[in-house]
Amino acid sequence: MKDKSDQELYDELYAMAKTLLVRDTTTEMIEKHLSQKTDDIVLITVVITEAKKDHYAQMRKEGIPKIAIGSVLIVVGFAITCLNFHSNKSFDFAMYGLTSFGILFVFWGLFKMLG
Repeated sequence: MKDKSDQELYDELYAMAKTLLVRDTTTEMIEKHLSQKTDDIVLITVVITEAKKDHYAQMRKEGIPKIAIGSVLIVVGFAITCLNFHSNKSFDFAMYGLTSFGILFVFWGLFKMLG
């Protein structure tokens, strides 16, 4: 019976910590909120550590595809720029448009990954 209540408390604290992390709450504030539910500092530390690990894994999962899309746009922009330059066609869109969008996607992905 005690194990079930401990697991329920852990799940409740974990859900609260994840919600607060999504809102960009500081670790100190998360500790303060969780300490209102329990006085067990070890449990609070474990919950915060696990919630942060899962939160940052989710952020990396969101960031990597954005970086990949940006990288592809940069390479495609470079290739089109080279082809159009050598055939004396306008390369403004490829050079400035695709490359700029690619860089924006890369930085957006890095922002997501680094938090």
